[in-house]
Amino acid sequence: MVYSRFNERQVDDMMKFVILSILCSVGIWADNTALFATVVNVAKNDTLNVRSEANYKAKKVGEIPPDAYMGIEKCRTVGNSMWCRIYPLVQNWYDNFGPEDIGWVNARYLKFSNRGYINIINKEKNCFYSIMCKSSINSNKCLIVYDLKYDYKKDKMIEIKSKWIERKKLKGESAFGAASQNKKINLESGYCTNGKMIDDYFK
Repeated sequence: MVYSRFNERQVDDMMKFVILSILCSVGIWADNTALFATVVNVAKNDTLNVRSEANYKAKKVGEIPPDAYMGIEKCRTVGNSMWCRIYPLVQNWYDNFGPEDIGWVNARYLKFSNRGYINIINKEKNCFYSIMCKSSINSNKCLIVYDLKYDYKKDKMIEIKSKWIERKKLKGESAFGAASQNKKINLESGYCTNGKMIDDYFK
């Protein structure tokens, strides 16, 4: 009987594996989607096509040059490959990939990053800055700097405040796209400048 029950468990595990394999073949969202990406593995005189859907036969909706920097909305597996839905960052546009463009590219042409300016969905912009992201079985969170105090006379960071926030609540942005238009919050109005100070602090 022990041998029989053991075989039943094996069959059950095999069925779970088969179901998981089927789900992966048709596509499931990647929980650890990065915030940003840079185009790699593309020749200097070539461009990377942006597609309307996550496959090479889908309509081309844009193209981006080598080393282009962009935001990642989400990624998904399609068969044996991964595709990511990308979007241009504010004022970080390209000839054939502008403010209204968004589409899919194969992840093999992307180098991912989680450090940079972000907006928290449904929150007022305030030059929030992501340091890193960590994934676990149940969640994917990013460490976000939301406030700091800097002594410009001594050129020294006095205090920095950060907290972990779910990746799904965040959207990667540029220094322009993350800036608050409220002058009480952002005296320079329209452009974030705290990124370098934060990067230097976390080196």
